[in-house]
Amino acid sequence: MKQFLTIKDMERICQEINDKHIPDDSRFMQAIEDQFEQYGDASRDKFVSTAFKRKLSVIDKEIERIEEKVKVKPSCFEGCSHCCYFPIIVTKMEAKLISQYIEEMPDQEKQELIAHLENYYETEDLEQINSIDFQTDHDFKRKYIQKQVACPLLDKKTNKCKAYEVRPISCRTYLNYCDPQVCFDTDIPDEVFSYEFLYEYYMYALVNTIQEVVFETENDPINLPNDVYEADYLPRLLKEQLPRIKGER
Repeated sequence: MKQFLTIKDMERICQEINDKHIPDDSRFMQAIEDQFEQYGDASRDKFVSTAFKRKLSVIDKEIERIEEKVKVKPSCFEGCSHCCYFPIIVTKMEAKLISQYIEEMPDQEKQELIAHLENYYETEDLEQINSIDFQTDHDFKRKYIQKQVACPLLDKKTNKCKAYEVRPISCRTYLNYCDPQVCFDTDIPDEVFSYEFLYEYYMYALVNTIQEVVFETENDPINLPNDVYEADYLPRLLKEQLPRIKGER
């Protein structure tokens, strides 16, 4: 029988990460330089799209480096979608960048995802989660999870993300290293670890890269700085972007 880490093990590992392995911003800053070197002459849309994916990739690599240093591997497995029912809060900028990624998909894949999203917004009762105020309600996570409303990007048939390459940072930084059964037994398991401290580095690098090419114009989908400071549940923000994804505006 496979031996998983215990919550005591995770407490020790958390302390080790806090003491020794919190990264600086150097690799995020290097990603900015690499972006301009590789895509400095590209079109605005291509520059923004690749910058977004590059910064997300840095997050993944930072987590892998930390895991290697503390000698742990996630027990998360393909087909487990427990955290896909968590409240996913993103900025308007991130929602627009995810939408842009969908727009750039091959046509058949894009049309299938559009159909998926249309069905999602017709069948899911979003009012029950939209009414939960994540800014004032300290128990909003538990209340949200108990409603069992899935992420709009979750394919319930396969339990896979339909936009995995650009899944939000909260999805990337929430990992289980203990028995995966805890995710099935508890709404918010204590054993799960979050690398949320990486978010500040990620946002700083992303915004500093994008602001070089994004300007506030009537037709520009990204409005800086407002879109960086306005955040909401992903289902609500992605619904706002659905007409643009469909090419209606």
